[in-house]
This record gives sequence, structure tokens and C-alpha cells, in this order.
Amino acid sequence: MPITKSEARQIAHDHVKAKEVGVGLELVLLDRHTMERNFGWVFFYDSKLHVETGDFQYAVAGNAPIVVTKADGALHVTGTAHPVEHYLKEFER
Repeated sequence: MPITKSEARQIAHDHVKAKEVGVGLELVLLDRHTMERNFGWVFFYDSKLHVETGDFQYAVAGNAPIVVTKADGALHVTGTAHPVEHYLKEFER
């Protein structure tokens, strides 16, 4: 059964919040950057401090975009070695 954008966002949010302990910073989804594709949604995140201050010392390294698929709500972490479009083409195939 397909999921809604709101449900997908909650899945991504829960994933990001679970990473906070390892990162040592509060993490937030960057809602204005969320992308919708036929297969699902692409969510981006960063530390709340970096978003609020713009100070690079609070930027999160390795924060690969997260894909949540519409069909089943599965969460997939992409990568950071290539531009995001590279990973999205993989999902479109």
C-alpha cells in the first residue's frame, strides 16, 4: 500500500534522529530541499546549528540524501561520492 509524503517524512525524520547520538549534534530535515519523484521522496538533512548559523564547523559530513519509496515506505541511504542525480537515476531504472 503506497505511503503519503507525510508518512515518508516521518520515516526520514526518525532515521535522522537516530543518527544524532553518533554525530553529537541535533539533526534536522531540510524540508525546502525535499524532492518528489515517481518512486518516492528524497530528503536532505544537516545539523540544526549549521542551518541556523551557517557556520561550517557545524556542518555534517557524509550526510547522504535519504530516499523513502512510495510503494512500501522503505528507506534507502544514497551516497556522497556522486551528485544526487546519479543516485536518483539508479532508482528510476
